[in-house]
Amino acid sequence: MANITLYIEDMVTRMTIKVMLEAEGHCIVEVDANLAITDDPEQAVGLAKHRATLVLATAARIPESVRAMRSGVYGYIYLPLQPGEAPLMVRRALEWHEAHGADEKASECGPQSLKAVEARHIRETLRRCKNNQARAARALGIGRNTLWRKLKKIDPDSAIR
Repeated sequence: MANITLYIEDMVTRMTIKVMLEAEGHCIVEVDANLAITDDPEQAVGLAKHRATLVLATAARIPESVRAMRSGVYGYIYLPLQPGEAPLMVRRALEWHEAHGADEKASECGPQSLKAVEARHIRETLRRCKNNQARAARALGIGRNTLWRKLKKIDPDSAIR
């Protein structure tokens, strides 16, 4: 699971979220986190530059949270907490960051070749299909043998049967 840092001033809310996330198998850490959760939208914008970030929002602070989302924050967790919402938002933020964080970092380095983009798309589709090549080929709109040949060109070791 993920390492998560909590930047939440209210101790009750902090402990509640900590217990919810630890029950899901996540680790609450002080450094080297994959995801940050904060109750300050401005702080969330700064944190979002380095990791997936969620902000806690009451009804009155939703406009601030939406502005933070426009600046890179993944989303917000509505307060008062609803059962299952925090773990769901954490899972979604981590999946989004995993899928798009690498793309954004790669695009900062300059344009990529079509071959590199295709390889990344094929790997991502395989991951979503749990490495089932037949399902991945259908999702990509290509034949299974075509997928196998493309995988062999990308990484000869990964094109197993």
